[in-house]
Amino acid sequence: MQPPVNFYFSNSRGALRHDSCYFNFMRVEHRYIKEGLYTPKDATGLLIGTFPSVLIREKFGRLRATDTDFFYGSIDNNFWPDLAAIYHRTFRFDWSEEAIEQRKDLLDGLGLALSDAIFACQTLGSAMDTALQNIELNKRLIQTLDNTPTITTLYFTSSSGKVNAESLTLRLLKEEGRSSGMKITQQKGPRMRSFLFIDQDGKQRLIKTITLYSPSPLAEQWGGLTREKRRQQYETFLPKLKK
Repeated sequence: MQPPVNFYFSNSRGALRHDSCYFNFMRVEHRYIKEGLYTPKDATGLLIGTFPSVLIREKFGRLRATDTDFFYGSIDNNFWPDLAAIYHRTFRFDWSEEAIEQRKDLLDGLGLALSDAIFACQTLGSAMDTALQNIELNKRLIQTLDNTPTITTLYFTSSSGKVNAESLTLRLLKEEGRSSGMKITQQKGPRMRSFLFIDQDGKQRLIKTITLYSPSPLAEQWGGLTREKRRQQYETFLPKLKK
């Protein structure tokens, strides 16, 4: 593991500097998607984010001892602490295989797959969605829906700004001709949609979408979202543990 670099500054040209070293845009690929992660057998839900900030930290040599090598793996992200509280689980927060397996075990029990809307992007080092450039959409999302016909619910964990999981995924489905009859069924609290997904054989199935609060710490800092409000929503709308 590379040692963390803690301080970056911006010069007048927008480049990031650390100890007089300048960095240009770097392309970061979604390693977890390339590895085929993560869809439990007979999953009924697919939760979609934008892009893992922990992979950007890894690319720029800024990993921390408490980061985890998995979706939502940044120690700053609230996703796994929220799920630990809701489902009464204990997770390790480190770069170990055990930490990954603990999270997979919960996902298996929930029948919940994880993926992201972006397969690759360029960044100067920031993991903020607004800082991601030259975005390449994750077309493997469609393969996941093709190969897992039990998935009937999509959950989005971001919807604000130009770069967000909700708009990018819906755009992908439309551009690939895989969605029909998209309609909003509930405007807020949370926003919900329904549409017909057209699989690779031309068969259609009804899928609903639920746009959840973002687990990003920025949603609390800038949006006034409280931890209690987010956890209440997750507990209400995310899948229940299988018996």
